[in-house]
Amino acid sequence: MTRMRNYILLAALGILVATAQLVATRWGLAGDLAGGFLSGVLLLAGTRVLMLEIEKTYLLPIVAAVASLSGLAFAMAGSDVATPHIAWVAPLLAALPTGMTALVTGMRGRKCQLCRTPLRRFLSFCCPRCHMVACENCWQFERDRCRLCEANQIPLFPIDISWWQQCFGTQVHGGRCTLCLRAADGRVAQWACAGCGYGQCRSCWDDNNGQCSRCGWIIPDLPPEVSTHAVAGAHPQTISRSIAQEDSPHRNADRKEVRNG
Repeated sequence: MTRMRNYILLAALGILVATAQLVATRWGLAGDLAGGFLSGVLLLAGTRVLMLEIEKTYLLPIVAAVASLSGLAFAMAGSDVATPHIAWVAPLLAALPTGMTALVTGMRGRKCQLCRTPLRRFLSFCCPRCHMVACENCWQFERDRCRLCEANQIPLFPIDISWWQQCFGTQVHGGRCTLCLRAADGRVAQWACAGCGYGQCRSCWDDNNGQCSRCGWIIPDLPPEVSTHAVAGAHPQTISRSIAQEDSPHRNADRKEVRNG
């Protein structure tokens, strides 16, 4: 979702840059060239203000150049005045600010997006919750998320109840969560594990990255960037055997009571 938002905002900035280039063509050749460079600056400033995290940095100069070229093309289509050939340098000028920034960033290497530490000597992880790249010092190994998501309790799964019904089926309306012991009521949604049948509330399923804390069952059909952070659980036969072993003392006790009766 965050990645889609970034690309949508980048496309909106591209339309804004094309409009700025179109308006700048009203001042002749000087307006064409100045508009091209200012379009690149506008796109760069927009990405900083909106805090867009574009993994493919080469997209920014391409978007700037295409937007500037589109503005020039629309200006030519609506005017009978011949455009000088040097005016086509404007798209190159538009790509200059973002291109230089991408070049400098590439030469310096990738950095942790939380503490800005260069990642050349550190392990790095892509957080499945915020999709930010975190170094080993900013990564919560036991929780499989970055410290920013841990501190702000960023959810991993959607809140939409239809997604949970598709994964689990019918919601559990009785009992308590296996982990936090909260009762299943109208305020706390609880879903039963398909492996062992024990229920966990939605918060505990999310907190454990979609894995059952009792038998290790994992919610099926999770995205690859999510499923890699959940350890594969026990085999279904092992699960059923362990459940049977746990229930056997109670069954034996019931049988003794029946015999004594």
